[in-house]
Amino acid sequence: MYSSCPALAVMMLLSGCMTGPSLFERDDEITSAKPGSAQWWAQKAQLPSGVRQRCEKGKLWPARPRPTGERQQFTHTFHSEHYWPLPYVCQDRQYMREIIEVQTMLGWQEETTLYYRHFDFQHQTLTRSGILHLERIIETTPLRRRAVFVQATGDPVIDTVRLSSVETAIAEMTHGRETVPVALRDCREYGRLASEVKEINDLYNASIPAPRLGGFSGSNAAAAAAAPAPTP
Repeated sequence: MYSSCPALAVMMLLSGCMTGPSLFERDDEITSAKPGSAQWWAQKAQLPSGVRQRCEKGKLWPARPRPTGERQQFTHTFHSEHYWPLPYVCQDRQYMREIIEVQTMLGWQEETTLYYRHFDFQHQTLTRSGILHLERIIETTPLRRRAVFVQATGDPVIDTVRLSSVETAIAEMTHGRETVPVALRDCREYGRLASEVKEINDLYNASIPAPRLGGFSGSNAAAAAAAPAPTP
């Protein structure tokens, strides 16, 4: 039967799918299992795919890190090449999804955090901006991301009062029909108050050396209005 196709006969002899290679007559030294047995094939299936690294004349071939153990069986090599890049690309995709999920979670934490500026420093209650920010969290945040974080002050008494103030405000906004988790968060606010930004801008404008260009107002506006329109 094999005389008409010698290559096929050799292939089936070396890589039998169920019976295993018939050239081995002793137990495998690495797997300690009988060649061709189910245990032997299961252990061989765990070998990584690809070329093996070898040392020749003091140099490693290839130079990049590669496995150094025994090579895959022919049937396993065929399987790896047939389905490449699966399943290895699935691991890479899952790794990237986990990284993206961490970044997304941290971004939502920033969006749902009440900072120092959202509280009154005397009574530790929410200011008008704090109430508006809390309303936006409750109304627009997706359900799986809906949580409120309060920037920790380092003072347990103040933190407790602020948490209680936020929980009371949530109960009033939702009329007690929704429970939103509230927790402390050790963080810092990356930003400036509007009054501070205005003060910095005013100082910058006052430091501009002469001559200065005036604003488009007053006499400048009147002169521009009296000027004739340009001819086409």
